[in-house]
Amino acid sequence: MVNGKALMVNGVNLHEHHGVKGHAPDRETMLEDVKLMKLNNINAIRMSHYPHDPYIYTLCDEYGLYVVDEANIETHAMGAEKQGTFDKSKHPAYLPEWAAAHTDRIQRMFQQNKNSSSVILWSMGNECGNGPVFHEAYTWLKAEDSTRFVMFEQADDNENTDIVAPMYPRLKNMKAYADSSDNRPYIMCEYSHAMGNSNGNFQEYFDVIATNKKMQGGFIWDWVDQGLKAETADGRMFWAYGGDLGGENLQHDQNFCANGLVTADRVPHPALEEIKKVYQDIDFKLVNNKLSVTNNFNFINLNDFNFKWVLKANGELVKEETFKVTANPNETQDITINLPTLNPSKEYYLEVYAYTKTATTLVPENHEQAREQFKIGTGSFFNLNTTVEGQITYTVKDDVLSFSNDLVEGTLDLKTGKITKYVSVKDNSIRFINFPEPYFWRAPTDNDYGNKMPEKLAVWEDASKNLKVETVTVGDKMNAGIPVKVTFHIENIDVPYVVDYLIQNDGRIKVTASIDMTGKDLPELPRFGMRMVLDGKYNNLAYYGRGPWENYSDRNTASFMGIYKDAVKNQFTWTYIRPQEAGYKTDVRWLTLLNSNNQGLRFTGDQPLGFSALNMSTETLDGGKQKAQTHPTDIKVENDKIYLHVDLKQRGVGGDTSWGALPHKPYRLENKTYTYSFTMELE
Repeated sequence: MVNGKALMVNGVNLHEHHGVKGHAPDRETMLEDVKLMKLNNINAIRMSHYPHDPYIYTLCDEYGLYVVDEANIETHAMGAEKQGTFDKSKHPAYLPEWAAAHTDRIQRMFQQNKNSSSVILWSMGNECGNGPVFHEAYTWLKAEDSTRFVMFEQADDNENTDIVAPMYPRLKNMKAYADSSDNRPYIMCEYSHAMGNSNGNFQEYFDVIATNKKMQGGFIWDWVDQGLKAETADGRMFWAYGGDLGGENLQHDQNFCANGLVTADRVPHPALEEIKKVYQDIDFKLVNNKLSVTNNFNFINLNDFNFKWVLKANGELVKEETFKVTANPNETQDITINLPTLNPSKEYYLEVYAYTKTATTLVPENHEQAREQFKIGTGSFFNLNTTVEGQITYTVKDDVLSFSNDLVEGTLDLKTGKITKYVSVKDNSIRFINFPEPYFWRAPTDNDYGNKMPEKLAVWEDASKNLKVETVTVGDKMNAGIPVKVTFHIENIDVPYVVDYLIQNDGRIKVTASIDMTGKDLPELPRFGMRMVLDGKYNNLAYYGRGPWENYSDRNTASFMGIYKDAVKNQFTWTYIRPQEAGYKTDVRWLTLLNSNNQGLRFTGDQPLGFSALNMSTETLDGGKQKAQTHPTDIKVENDKIYLHVDLKQRGVGGDTSWGALPHKPYRLENKTYTYSFTMELE
């Protein structure tokens, strides 16, 4: 508790780091860290794993960040509690001759920072065992300072910690503690490992935390990538990590120094948007037209913020209004939303926002403090019944099906089962370089390497290269169009894969892909979808789905449903210290890729889609089976091409750990059958 109020710790771990100066951040960098944290609803720092420069404590005192101060003690290589057996007869924490060295560091931490009002907890060290010296130091700290608790992860649930402070707990362990009789606060000292494209299932942590008041948050690992500024031989900048700068033959841990929510020069990674959303202290709930707004701040009235709601139908703005909330700390206020009549044939989402009324030194006026989105009404985008007009004609000659109407013309090779031409009669311009083909792989993320995905799921990397056509059947022309069924056999895994084309009367082509792995002992699918390559001039992207930033099935609560527009060149996430899967979007209804004359292609799903549209291939992002020493400067950018993945879905990014944890089960593709459909049309 702080000033009699129970605290929710929305924290991060912070290492002292500067992208050029190394572990010696200057005052400007410290201030930038504090500012970015305030802008993103972070309210606490764990000073990992040593007391920091005194200036940052001054900043935390002045601007309001809570601090866990940690003694400069770590003997991880000698062994740590809860991480397997180790020899306590040789471990410093259990040897009397090392007691003074431990005690000195704990006492110096205390003496240095005892007068900092931002310090709310003392930590006696990190991954250092729990020998007698830590019981003695706990007693000393409690005698010297009765106003603060001691938080010591290595004590587990023993008596020499006031806080149960695990690192990287599983959700089941969190639930077990929430249901237990131990009433000590539960604050994770480290969780949600932010290495590369990570921080999946972050909302799920707080779903458990919300079940019991003793569950009081935690500290994400960690804040900043510890890369060092370097240049290629031709002068292009990149962030160096373990094995770079002449260290390839020295002991190193590759990019395990890059676990931050921001880059070494403090550019946020996309996951920070998700963190900000989950960490927000204003909670919104909607029941019918009644919006309940809960103030989870301890010392701020919600009158300090401006509020508005926005109603959209199929992604288009319908109505928006401002409203006022005056809830006191830890109180809820109900607001009636005057919604218009909803059209049952449309899909509606209600967005709610809170913005700062006035500027402070670090946070500007009209800064978005909180957001929420609700699906309302009964309508669905996918319930649309569209009339297909026009008249398609076709011929079959030399194993080629040719089709045309007054808008389009195209061909389908009946030997390969693939489309070979699809153009507009008006301009005859080539939109496709390669037409849709099955694709099951993704460039491994850092978490994928940690759980050995490149090895365990390797059969899927080459599956799309092992397709053998078994049958191609042109059905009788129907009212809807010309059906073509192509049955493939994926030879390396002995599985059937079927593509159904429906060449519709209006010139659109509906593609349905299906796989049946029944009876086969196969690993999880990395993704289920198709890849195509478009001409690079169709580089103006618009889509209706989650955005605007990169999002994945287990990291998209901050990514609202809406219509977003941008250039393809901006879709890739360049901030990750090494190449990996990036730039994805989920829950997509439709997307278009147009040239400067508004000509191009539209893709519409029969169900939600996932997609990425990038100027680089999966192959150039792939680090191989054993994680190559690569950097963004190694990526082959092809501005004359757009690699478009249109998927049913791909596996989540995970993030419980980066050394073995899988994405949670709801975000893995482990079913035996999958099928999905999308329709292509020329614009």
